[in-house]
Amino acid sequence: MKKSFAVLLLIIAPLAQAATFAERVSAAHEVEKQPDAANYFKEKMFPAINNSLASAMRKCAAMPNANVEDFAVVADVTASGKFVNVDYQPRTNTAACFSAVMAGLLVPPPVKYGAPALPIVIEMSVTRLSRP
Repeated sequence: MKKSFAVLLLIIAPLAQAATFAERVSAAHEVEKQPDAANYFKEKMFPAINNSLASAMRKCAAMPNANVEDFAVVADVTASGKFVNVDYQPRTNTAACFSAVMAGLLVPPPVKYGAPALPIVIEMSVTRLSRP
């Protein structure tokens, strides 16, 4: 546990300096490899928002002008369970829609890692929903 904590601090600490989207994605992927963070995502965070994310994706992909390009969303989960610093690429209307919904969700507070927030990346594969 102490080693996992130390590794997370080394990964999270530079995030305040991470200037690019790619750096944020890379840092989030490194955090996901840590057992404590992986457990939080699997056991607490995603179960709390899976239905909301699925609903958002259906809504966003069904927009008349929805873009069907895959996208990624990066964010930081605060100690209070809010998503902050939400960003997405590519800059499509579908990704913007999904990111806006995600920014309004609350999740269980993450384990304290000695950093102000826990980074996360969600990579989405978009399928255009057909209209009846």
